[in-house]
Amino acid sequence: MSTPYPSSLKVGVLLFSEGTQFLDVAGIDMLGMLEKSYLSVTPMPEALVAKAFDIEYHFINEEGKGPNQMTGGFKVEVTDSIATCPALDILLIGGPPPSYRPTLAVQKFLQEQQQNVRAFLSVCTGYIPVLFSGILENKTATAPREFLGPLREQATGVKWVDKRWARDGNVWTSGAVLNGQEMMAAFMREEIGKEEGRGELVEMVLGMCDVAIRGQEY
Repeated sequence: MSTPYPSSLKVGVLLFSEGTQFLDVAGIDMLGMLEKSYLSVTPMPEALVAKAFDIEYHFINEEGKGPNQMTGGFKVEVTDSIATCPALDILLIGGPPPSYRPTLAVQKFLQEQQQNVRAFLSVCTGYIPVLFSGILENKTATAPREFLGPLREQATGVKWVDKRWARDGNVWTSGAVLNGQEMMAAFMREEIGKEEGRGELVEMVLGMCDVAIRGQEY
């Protein structure tokens, strides 16, 4: 059995100064609903709230400068650069523009984080920096459906699957934008929800979200 998640989590969200899809990273708020401070003002039983987490958030871009422009006119305050970001428990990677190519510094950051985090989750075009970092080599992964054909020809070392999300070890990838929220729900169930005493907590939180969970198959 894997080691339980600590009661205090460090959660990072990697953003891109070239622009980041806002809905790609919205799933972080689903995870945030597992915070003690959030649940303590809900009718949830105290015994379940006690199983929740304290979460420290890190909003990261390469330069550490913000606010970071998102789609939809949103802007997110940046707390860390890739150089100052601490060791994380969970890293969520939003989607940059399809033309984005990561610098060597970003690639190194992703490689190091993937080796150490409990969960490494990329949404939609978030696969791009992960792929260029070599992390998907010899792994099963997915991406937006319209990119899968070219990817199968260009990145032959990856087993590309036509699914809403895919998991290979601690690496999670998703297809379209909102599939990221389904992937987050699956992560919460498969990882946190299987820990002793936290299954009911996760199910109640997902019920509060009422996120559509249609399964991996389109």
